[in-house]
Amino acid sequence: MLPRCCSNNTFSALTFPKESHEGFARVNMSFPALASVSLCVRIQWDPERNEVSTIFSYAAPVFTNEFQLRGQMDMQGRVLLALIIHGKHLPYKASFPNDGLWHHICVTWSRSSGHWAIYVDGVKKDMGSDTDRSKDIHGDGILILGQDQDSFGGNFTEPFFGNITDLQVWNMSLETRHVSALNACATLTQKVLFSWNLDQIVSHPVVKEVQTHLFCPGKNTVGFIP
Repeated sequence: MLPRCCSNNTFSALTFPKESHEGFARVNMSFPALASVSLCVRIQWDPERNEVSTIFSYAAPVFTNEFQLRGQMDMQGRVLLALIIHGKHLPYKASFPNDGLWHHICVTWSRSSGHWAIYVDGVKKDMGSDTDRSKDIHGDGILILGQDQDSFGGNFTEPFFGNITDLQVWNMSLETRHVSALNACATLTQKVLFSWNLDQIVSHPVVKEVQTHLFCPGKNTVGFIP
């Protein structure tokens, strides 16, 4: 397994070039049905990209727009983020500056409360509870980085341009203290489903592995927190 990022260290990322609209990366694992889910990722947005772009999309066999995060640049030079949960498109509100730097993004959802949240660089930027609580996130889906899935595992649209690393998925709804620690490059092993490992990711040929630098304030281990 590839090492996690830490202070002033070189680590592996995937680059999605703006010269192609075909770039994607697929997480090669099977997901269970999820009554709660959190996904965190570090992204470097291409500053010239001003159209709707899909950071990740999770499609299930019974429903394609099951869980998705997308972004779009606004007139103020910010990248606005919006979640799609069970097909419901939530508002573009959470944001980060379109500065070409790395940003840590976490999204969470819980069926029991319907609560969802978007965190940027360790800070909660948007939240709500207006989601469908009648069902879990369906299992046996496909998680794609960098493309929207208009059909199950295909018909890609709204590509992402830039760099992605440190994708992690948990079957729990993270709390603010977890996200703050993860932003500082902590490791949370409780209920983790996937941790960044390029051996478990299959990419389109235009998507390349690159080595890049990221400064993290610290590196800790977060175990079980009641």
